[in-house]
Amino acid sequence: MNAEKYHPSLRPLEEACRLAQSGWYCIPNPLVGRGGENSLLWKTGILLRHMALVFRCWKAISCRHIQVREFSTLPLLFVFPLLWPLRNKLYFLIHHNLQWAIRSRIERFGMLTLARVGARWAIFETQDFPMFGKICVPSPRNLVLPHPVPEKFSKHWKKNGSPMIGVAGYYRPEKGVDELLRLLTKHFPDCEIVAGVPNPEAVNIPSVTVLDTTSDESYRRMLARCDVLVQNGARDSYFYRASGVIADAAACGTAVVVPDYPLLRQQVTVPVSIGEVFQGLGPKRSESAFGYSQKKRHEGEWQQMPEAVRCAVEKTRTGQYNFNAYCAARSAQALADCLDEFSRRQDG
Repeated sequence: MNAEKYHPSLRPLEEACRLAQSGWYCIPNPLVGRGGENSLLWKTGILLRHMALVFRCWKAISCRHIQVREFSTLPLLFVFPLLWPLRNKLYFLIHHNLQWAIRSRIERFGMLTLARVGARWAIFETQDFPMFGKICVPSPRNLVLPHPVPEKFSKHWKKNGSPMIGVAGYYRPEKGVDELLRLLTKHFPDCEIVAGVPNPEAVNIPSVTVLDTTSDESYRRMLARCDVLVQNGARDSYFYRASGVIADAAACGTAVVVPDYPLLRQQVTVPVSIGEVFQGLGPKRSESAFGYSQKKRHEGEWQQMPEAVRCAVEKTRTGQYNFNAYCAARSAQALADCLDEFSRRQDG
């Protein structure tokens, strides 16, 4: 993946740091490399990126606060001794790291060690989860921000046409996309079901319109055409993780329907609702592992999904979602205000 396309929904963070009056600087650190993901070549590339990050942080030493966009826990632990003198300036943005720490003992050790030696975190939505105490995450030193929303994109759907329900993201069978698309076509025969994927050749499901979303423009155009976007993030990947797709959909004025996971619920409903959540009814999650079967999980979690989609379509068609208020509260300027308020609190 091209580094410029890595987590594009987070770009407003860089603008927010530029707009803030309290001396913030944002350093993107995309976790991309050559070779297959988790290959030796890929891991070496990630380590080299973190070594280069040390130089970039020291280069920004004159800034009062430095926000590091994305990091990988173990490579950061490896280079952190070189950053220790800067530890009170640095805020490392947690994205996937908490999820990895819940699943992996060595990742949990890395997070815990970093927190104990002075690492400070930037966290989306909230850090108020009891489990986070096991890895020393909740702290008044941490920066907590709403997930940003990119610049608004014009809406293209026709209010009087057939509702369009979309699914977006890179297609992989293990993500359960096939099952989700078949469920949507079964429950919504009068709606157009759309799969917007950057690898359209992989999808072959009757009654589903497949759109190539390789380019950023085509991806946003697809989102803007939909009445509702359904996201089926797996529990073991999204239970403690915010979603860039939700932010992109909000920027396009498209309602979202998501599983009732803590950060996704917060992201969809604060400060105003832009979609619906559906309660998972399947087996409960284990704190240290997610061992139940993929099939059983989907059967449980998706029982209430069709009704949530119907509700989202109705509210969309009657203009009940306030996307303007939502996007304004999560804009670059709103985040800049959060950064300045955080700096004032740190000053005591």
